[in-house]
Amino acid sequence: MRSWKSLLLLGVFISTAAVSNFVLGKKTDRSGQRLQRYFIEVPMRSPFDGRQLIGWLNRNGYDVAGSDWQAGTIEVITDQQGIDRLNQRGLRGSALQNFVGAGANAIDPRYLNPQKVEDLLKSLNARFPEFTRLERIGVSLQGRPIWALLISSTPRADDPRALEKPAIIFDGLHHAREIMTPEIVMDVAPTLLNGFKAGVPGARQALLNWNVWIVPMLNVDGNSIVWGEDAWWRKNARGAQSSIYGVDINRNYPFKWNSCGGSSGSSGAQDYRGESPGSEPETQALARLGQWVQPTASLSYHSYSELILYPYGCSSVLTGENALIEKIAEEMATLLPRDRGRGNYATGTPWQILYSVDGDSMSYMHAEFGALAYTFEVNQNFQPPYELREPTLQKHRKAWQYFLTRMDNNMLSIQVIDGKTGAPAVAALEFSNIPRTYGEKAFRTNAGGNHFKVLDPGRYNLRATLADGRRAEAVVEMNGRPQSLRVVVQ
Repeated sequence: MRSWKSLLLLGVFISTAAVSNFVLGKKTDRSGQRLQRYFIEVPMRSPFDGRQLIGWLNRNGYDVAGSDWQAGTIEVITDQQGIDRLNQRGLRGSALQNFVGAGANAIDPRYLNPQKVEDLLKSLNARFPEFTRLERIGVSLQGRPIWALLISSTPRADDPRALEKPAIIFDGLHHAREIMTPEIVMDVAPTLLNGFKAGVPGARQALLNWNVWIVPMLNVDGNSIVWGEDAWWRKNARGAQSSIYGVDINRNYPFKWNSCGGSSGSSGAQDYRGESPGSEPETQALARLGQWVQPTASLSYHSYSELILYPYGCSSVLTGENALIEKIAEEMATLLPRDRGRGNYATGTPWQILYSVDGDSMSYMHAEFGALAYTFEVNQNFQPPYELREPTLQKHRKAWQYFLTRMDNNMLSIQVIDGKTGAPAVAALEFSNIPRTYGEKAFRTNAGGNHFKVLDPGRYNLRATLADGRRAEAVVEMNGRPQSLRVVVQ
């Protein structure tokens, strides 16, 4: 085994042109070779050790499935030519004998598919009409509905009390093969609804204090391909029926789209960003939901590698709220032991742990709405044994429940009033000690004049600006307890 330093140096001299252009919609690549899973074995002391190699693999056309820094492996999906080129450069490992493509891995039929998700959401809405609202937030390229379920004590769209509560969005299955993620997101609904009925304090607090939105399966077309054609399909169903190439919808969001080499312009690449920002109906659906509800928080579930990621995706870029975001990530990680029982989830930005990413949903949610946004990379396999489902749900349930409580305890609720009319006002909000350096939008109130912001203890200077330019300033001292602030703009 070569040293880690020598492995990194080898990567510098490998030509991009040496790697074939893989098309994972078929069980062979364009040269006719079978695609298979291949584990590169490298000595990694932490996730950070693998960042350069993973980035190189990603840039050179390899489908980087995931990594396990404790085991010292990086998994790629490639063909025999790709494996030979890795071996020639000293990057050796082992190939599994199951080939990628139609019928490659028989998925346990107990996992959720698009129809099961729709049926479950409709059933929950029918059982709990006083606490839920089902919305079709979009339609896929192949005509499938994309569903979101609101869980709240104020679910009606015309209830003005809903504007007095912050919103959180849980989403799953941006990537079609990541079949555990809809299970985690769907679990939010019965946990809260049944808990509320049973008088569980945390569930009651969540329904009374929050508008909780779940989008269990964003990539409905891609998941249909996973079940019917190719168990390892990642993207959506962009393209003609006979030659679907797909877009990676988690590289298609408008914020920093195609800005830092964190996606590909080649339609055959696994991280193909699409022809233009926000071009895909799945991306538009989640963005539309965000515009409706202006989320205070966003939790997005992916697989795999057992990580908690936070913004931003581009190299060396951190948000103006990084200290708070990083702290909460580390707190949640203490509740997320790894599946194999050695240590806990690692935390960091994508560029710190993996590689640069642009056009991702997490960065969009933070930059567009000021949401505390996280991506969870769950498990150590895209399609783990179904027996791992319940342990996975249990530990992630603890993490998101803690997250809701953590936000409740540090929430600043702001209401802006137009002093001329006495009515709630739509206003742009800026905190002098939260810089907006990378094109983030100003925070803003909703139609009820309300905005909700999680802030750790400290002194904050706020400026509220109405559409006509009138302004008012206020100071708030956060002390680890929820607070309310009323700002009148004369």
